Formats: sequence, structure tokens, C-alpha cells
Amino acid sequence: MIHDATVQERARIIELNDRLRTTFAGGRVQLRVGTHCLDPQICGRALYALSKYNRFTPDDEHDFGYFSFAGFQFEWQIEYRGADGRARSQNPADPNGTLRILTLYVVSDILP
Repeated sequence: MIHDATVQERARIIELNDRLRTTFAGGRVQLRVGTHCLDPQICGRALYALSKYNRFTPDDEHDFGYFSFAGFQFEWQIEYRGADGRARSQNPADPNGTLRILTLYVVSDILP
């Protein structure tokens, strides 16, 4: 999701998003209901697969993606909220004023 940001701000947004996605630090990670229905090992390995995700286009902010794992289709996204967790952040490049929330979803069971 591209925001009106300078090149430096965009680079900072990507850096902060990558930090959250690869280390789960710098924000909150949450799993949607469908992921809780999975075997805990599959869920843990899906989080690991998410941390290694690197299929980004040159114009995105590394804030969304999808992948297949263990017969399931997963989707993930990062939201930018204000530091209090409410309204949308006015400046996603500012880690002090932005709460990043990474959400992992199970989209579907792709096994027949």
C-alpha cells in the first residue's frame, strides 16, 4: 500500500515493516481466528514462513503478502495505527507515533 511519502520515509517504512515481519519486534503480531484452528506446529511453522517471506514488488512497502504452506493459503498484512492503537497513523515512518499490527490469516484449505 503506497502512501504519500518521501523516498527516505518510504525506506524507513519498509525497514520498520521488515523488522516486524522478520523478528516480530516493533509492533504487535496477531493471528485471525482461522489460524487458531490449525495444529500449533503448523501455525508456528507458518509464522516462520512469514518471517522469511520476500516476494515484494519494487513499489510496495512490504506490508502485505500471501503464501502457501502445509496445504493452506495464508495472507498477511501490516496496519499502521496511531501510538494509542486507535485511528490510522499520520506518519508510518515514525516508530514512536505508529503502532504496527501484523495480522496473519488463513485464507483457505487448498488441499482437495
